[in-house]
Amino acid sequence: MSGTKIIAIVAGAILAIFLLLNFVFTETLDYYEAVWDNTVPSYVSFRDRYPNGKYIKETNERKSLLEEDYFAQKRKKDDLRAYEEFLHAFPADKYTAEATRLRDSLLQIQSDIEKYGNNTLPNGELPYQAFFGDNAKSTKKFNTDVVVVAPVAFDMIAMIKENDENGKVVAHAYVAADSTYTFNLDNGKYQMFFYIGNGWNPNKKMEDGVLGGFVRNETYSKDDPVSLANEVITYRLSMRQRKNSYKSSSRSEMFHKN
Repeated sequence: MSGTKIIAIVAGAILAIFLLLNFVFTETLDYYEAVWDNTVPSYVSFRDRYPNGKYIKETNERKSLLEEDYFAQKRKKDDLRAYEEFLHAFPADKYTAEATRLRDSLLQIQSDIEKYGNNTLPNGELPYQAFFGDNAKSTKKFNTDVVVVAPVAFDMIAMIKENDENGKVVAHAYVAADSTYTFNLDNGKYQMFFYIGNGWNPNKKMEDGVLGGFVRNETYSKDDPVSLANEVITYRLSMRQRKNSYKSSSRSEMFHKN
């Protein structure tokens, strides 16, 4: 073997050793840099760079100690990017299932908006007739009219419940944006509920088996119970009214069937 070939082999071996040492040394430095930073992103970055490295076990153990706080941060942001970042960091850990559920829920909302975002119903439609039955109508000489006016740019479900222990729904109607609907009821004690939004999804699951709801800009409100006798009472809803006399409500309160 010539001297030139021997020199080449030796040089190649030295270069290989140098590269190996450099890789090992660099990995060690990067690991301790991640430890010094001690954040989930720093450990994830190290893991992604050295998926089979000698510090991968220690990296995952240190990262796991930060999982709960990291999930709380992403939960507070509550958007797709936050949950995707969490799932990349913790693909099979304590909060993975919950993060997956929350991400999938947002994806479903996004899909519903794309499909139903501009969907509406005719004014006066009874979308919950199969669940609450037909609207009660006055059969007596003396009665009350309840007039409901929807906001200019938002559709609404107006719902009337008896003001008693049962809180039975006696009437409801879909009131299209900037439209009016009138209920004619026997005199009595009632409470009004209002569900406002945009984009009607007939398959959206509400409470207790009720189907149908808005996919955008949802708000729930209610008025105090009132005793009505031989009068006309008007409820005018606005998303921008500064002195809103109505109280906040919720989906469970509005749609729960007693």
